[in-house]
Amino acid sequence: MPVAVHEAALGAKIDVPSLDGPARLRVPPGTQSGQRFRLRERGVPSPRDGRRGDLVVEVTLVLPRLLDERSKELLREFGRINADNVRDALSASQGHKGYEGHKGGG
Repeated sequence: MPVAVHEAALGAKIDVPSLDGPARLRVPPGTQSGQRFRLRERGVPSPRDGRRGDLVVEVTLVLPRLLDERSKELLREFGRINADNVRDALSASQGHKGYEGHKGGG
């Protein structure tokens, strides 16, 4: 499910399609692209007993198309303020503590 960067960062409530029409999903602050959420009993019914399965929603972050200089400057400032947090998150997602030991060579 596409989610805007500001929604993932700040948290949001979004409607996702389900078999019964739109279902409300709470996206918590700090949600990362690829993160999955489960909506219990909103999936396909089982052919055996008719019980509903879960609907799994995977979040994909959508970047804005920058149209003006103000938006660009706000993102640059955000990057400066959060540079250490972003590096830490990238390192954690790659399964290591930092970039220093991963510059190649051998």
